[in-house]
Amino acid sequence: MAERRRGGLARLPDFETSAEDRLLGLPAHAPAPDLAAGHALGASAHEQQPARRRPLKVDESLADQVRDAVLFMRGRGRPELTQNELLDELLTTGLQWLRDQANGGEQFPSTERRRSGTR
Repeated sequence: MAERRRGGLARLPDFETSAEDRLLGLPAHAPAPDLAAGHALGASAHEQQPARRRPLKVDESLADQVRDAVLFMRGRGRPELTQNELLDELLTTGLQWLRDQANGGEQFPSTERRRSGTR
């Protein structure tokens, strides 16, 4: 139970995560690596950094279905699954299907060159 403070306000316990992390279902922050012990940050530490994300807007009913699917899958052997992870998996599968159906399995033409030239 939270400790009572003078004036009636309760001191909130330290959950080791922010309210946003708890809302999004992110795990607690891991302690920083001990660099003094001689552990060098190599490629494996770089690979663990999360990918940059871009906000996308989806239909409200689809967002509700994704949330429901995540909660369902958390009870079916994937307790730490997040909405972003599920969306990444679904989009990867869907894009591969679309490439196979519409482009002979090849990557779609990139718009990266056009984007960098317009800045």
